[in-house]
Amino acid sequence: MDMYGKCGHLEDAVQLFDEMPDRDLASWASIFTAYNQADLHKRTLSLFSSMLSRDGLQPDHFIFASLINACASLAALRLGLQLHAQFVVSLFSDDDVVKSSLVDFYAKCGFPDRASRVFDSIVSKNVVSWTSLIYGYARMGRKDEALELLRVMPCKSLYSWTALISGFVQGGHCVDSFRLFTELRRGGVDIEVPFVLSSLIVGSASLAMLEMGKASSSISRGSWV
Repeated sequence: MDMYGKCGHLEDAVQLFDEMPDRDLASWASIFTAYNQADLHKRTLSLFSSMLSRDGLQPDHFIFASLINACASLAALRLGLQLHAQFVVSLFSDDDVVKSSLVDFYAKCGFPDRASRVFDSIVSKNVVSWTSLIYGYARMGRKDEALELLRVMPCKSLYSWTALISGFVQGGHCVDSFRLFTELRRGGVDIEVPFVLSSLIVGSASLAMLEMGKASSSISRGSWV
């Protein structure tokens, strides 16, 4: 089943899962991962109650990570908070992979300070947790904190700059994203990749709409004079 899910054969994975007489945590983790990879995060979360009621299983660290990733993608704050509380009192409360998922969850839900607290508790911080936190602060327009995180990040990569710029754009801070992009290009940082450019195009459209709105407002006011 895990092979089907990873290869994108979701229907085969689901059929095999449904035919299993006894499902363990590994099989549940595999089906959750398959749904997440297919961007069917709501299906992942809806199945969680079945795991608890039908099979009487409690989540392990793999399950926690899958469920929190689904919550992050959906910005499902309430359920994510419940899972975090459950994780804290579980036997897996020291798992850095789950903590990294929580950093991403809080960052995407607009709570970078909560993300930062979880981040500080991670023993082995990886690129994912660093970039998630950078994205979280950038998305909320907290430029100084985002840039400081990037400055002290031990292993900067293309994804780090991408997270910073896309965070500004997706948070509606388009001017900051363009300024940063210009500064980086002048500094010789090569970040002209499709995802960054597509984010900047979205930002350009947003700024254009804003300018059109201002112009329309001015015309409207002028018509009443």
